[in-house]
Amino acid sequence: AFGKEAYILTGYFNLVKILEVTLHNGNDPLTSKQVGLKAGDPTSFRTFDELLEAYTKQIKHFVDIKIKGNLIIERIWAQNPSPFLSIIIEDCIINGKDYNDGGAKYNTSYIQIVGMGSITDCLTSLKYNVYDNQIYTMEQMLEVLKNNFEGFEEIRQKLIFRTPKYGNDKDYADLITQQIFEIVYNAIDGRPNTRGGVHRINLLPTTVHIYFGMVTGATPDGRKAFTPLSEGISPVQGMDINGPTSVIKSAGKIDHLRTGGSLLN
Repeated sequence: AFGKEAYILTGYFNLVKILEVTLHNGNDPLTSKQVGLKAGDPTSFRTFDELLEAYTKQIKHFVDIKIKGNLIIERIWAQNPSPFLSIIIEDCIINGKDYNDGGAKYNTSYIQIVGMGSITDCLTSLKYNVYDNQIYTMEQMLEVLKNNFEGFEEIRQKLIFRTPKYGNDKDYADLITQQIFEIVYNAIDGRPNTRGGVHRINLLPTTVHIYFGMVTGATPDGRKAFTPLSEGISPVQGMDINGPTSVIKSAGKIDHLRTGGSLLN
């Protein structure tokens, strides 16, 4: 709603890091701190749905933390007026309130979602290799990730090249993209902010996938620790092998009309 909306970007949300925490029952293996919920030991999960349920609980937990912080920051930011924006954005003058304090017709807080391609490939890998085909056990997968694939290069190559990937118009992976979208959307969309508006999701992070990769360990898609995650809603770098049309078809399987925008490179 250009000209009518206070379009506030509130920061970024690392979907892949939350999976890493889920795979360690709420513990961050890089800091050895309990940062998430104790949602279950992943080695005890017998089905992919159990893993996805635990991941969903962690998503909701971290969204709650994120929004709690947002509400505090919004009240601080409301004390820093933006008179020029308030002049040109509809209803700020009529309401006698600043752009940063709920003066606009629409007052939306957006959370930027990071790593859609990476999280899809990670969960697809676990579903395909651990649950559906039982090529590896969860214990084996966790051991491989703990060692950053050192001594397990053959397994890494199979995770990269013999596992379905997002961006190739293959429903096995793309349906997981849809599931992740719904989980995140339902956790965020419509949650009230302090400006008379609500929170919504964006899928257009720019370069933060590089930093977020630097704080995320090795992942089940074959990615090594501390390397970049996928960017925007793009596939993991180099994993789209069926051409640009297939990339667009994969990306088109989520409902972009329910977001504040998407970035596909």
